[in-house]
Amino acid sequence: MKKLLSISLLTGFAFALQFQPLGFKSIGMGGAGVACASGSAAAYYNPALLAKHKYTTEISISAGIGAREINLIDPIDKLANQYDLSDTLDHIQNNAPISGSNTKSGDNVKIQNALKEIYRLSQGNGFELMPTAAVSIQIENFALGVYGIGDVSANAHIDRDHLYLIFKDEDKGGYYYYYPNKDTYGATDESTYKKYSLKYALDNNLTYIGVQGIGVAEVPLSFASTINLQNVDVSLGINLKYIEGITYKNKLALDTDQDNLEESLNDNKKTSSDYGVDVGVLISKDAFRAGLVGKYLNSPTFKYYDGTTYKIKPMVRSGVAIDFNALTLGLDIDLTQNDTLIPNYKSQYIGGGFDLHQSWFSIRGGAMYNMLEDDEGLIVTAGLGFGLKWFQLDVAAEAATKHGTYDGNDVPRYFKVNLALLSRWGG
Repeated sequence: MKKLLSISLLTGFAFALQFQPLGFKSIGMGGAGVACASGSAAAYYNPALLAKHKYTTEISISAGIGAREINLIDPIDKLANQYDLSDTLDHIQNNAPISGSNTKSGDNVKIQNALKEIYRLSQGNGFELMPTAAVSIQIENFALGVYGIGDVSANAHIDRDHLYLIFKDEDKGGYYYYYPNKDTYGATDESTYKKYSLKYALDNNLTYIGVQGIGVAEVPLSFASTINLQNVDVSLGINLKYIEGITYKNKLALDTDQDNLEESLNDNKKTSSDYGVDVGVLISKDAFRAGLVGKYLNSPTFKYYDGTTYKIKPMVRSGVAIDFNALTLGLDIDLTQNDTLIPNYKSQYIGGGFDLHQSWFSIRGGAMYNMLEDDEGLIVTAGLGFGLKWFQLDVAAEAATKHGTYDGNDVPRYFKVNLALLSRWGG
């Protein structure tokens, strides 16, 4: 766990690409925001919402962090600490006899347990750390902000063809197969070693921890306007934003030494810039609102240190909301399948909730669900805001109902917490 957290910290919290809940209200309402975000948060969720501002001016400052873990932390921790993978493999290799006789290694139980963890990883795994930060100001129908949404991942790539205990005698040039169930050795050849050996895969980066960070820190200028069509308000909004992109990727050993980690990570960062365009629409009639937003419609592109590029795909989300005096209900659904940095793991969420609000407090609750993956289960959300109009404190959290294991303890496969400060005038 400490290694994975260090990876994320040392990459500088690269700013990111998923449609993550950001700010305050939406996080507590199951991610709903396209039709019910307001004020300074409106520009992020749907710039058209700026046309329906309640206050003349709103300023918000927020910071949060989230994490997603899929079958990675516990196996990696056991391989690095409990089973000493590298040392165990070295010991078995060093004990290989010249003739391939029945010399004992004594590591058969430990290596069998390690192989079980490696096979467990091969079934799919990943870890993401997702920090967020935002400063935004809304003045009537305009907004200006700085948004950072982080996504740094670690994933164990296991070559399933190379899971056999075959070793090379570096001094004599022979090749040996180790049978852990019998704790004995047998002779083999170079071709078999290169084709099937776990040690060969580890030494040649066929099996490794892949670390990747792709993301953005963006500065949007936002505006919205409304026209009335037969007693229905149609609001249109746009974000034009400068984007500073940070990318990172590297391959690390399954048990990379902590002391060598920082140098390895910092050598592979790349910063580049582009621009982005978001467009939103909001249809309002009485207490009902329906919204649609498209983000990164121009597919901004950023560079890796090795000259390759990463393109952020457009994201489209819709939402509805209903106001009942002091109660707001909202629901959002992703219309696009969005990438995560865990290989072959995508997100497409549906979620919603309620906001019970008065002038000095707000209580929220809700739930969200990834329609493409079931590893997280239902994610429950909650939020609480309190204080005077000109200074409010807001806390919100999300947590998955499905759990993984770390150090013998159950931990949610997904969680997010957020703290925000708000100040409003006028209206």
